[in-house]
Amino acid sequence: MSAELTTIIVSSIVAAVSAPLGAWVNSRVLRQKYQLELDKLRAEMKQTLTNIENSELENVRKASDILMENIVKPLEKEIKSLRKDVDKFRKAVEKIPSCPMAGDCPVSRELLAAEAADARRGADADK
Repeated sequence: MSAELTTIIVSSIVAAVSAPLGAWVNSRVLRQKYQLELDKLRAEMKQTLTNIENSELENVRKASDILMENIVKPLEKEIKSLRKDVDKFRKAVEKIPSCPMAGDCPVSRELLAAEAADARRGADADK
């Protein structure tokens, strides 16, 4: 009977120790498994964020190219054209004093009237 009692006691001790030990080992294994899954998800999220940032940068580049192509370049052409026109006009206006008809020149009168109106508007704005 003593051998049976010893076997029962040893079995009880082993059962009492193995249950918590098994639970602890199981928790360690599950923890490692979940940690690996978490690391994998973090890596996927990081890659997704990188892809989104790259996509956003590409969209900004495309928008910038569209802006340059459709707005800036036509405006540059228009500015060059306006500069040429202003240069022609300036040269023509500079020739007015040497014109024999300068005293009775309608262009000169119109320019002087516009200049006077601009001066009055500027003086009114200063008040």
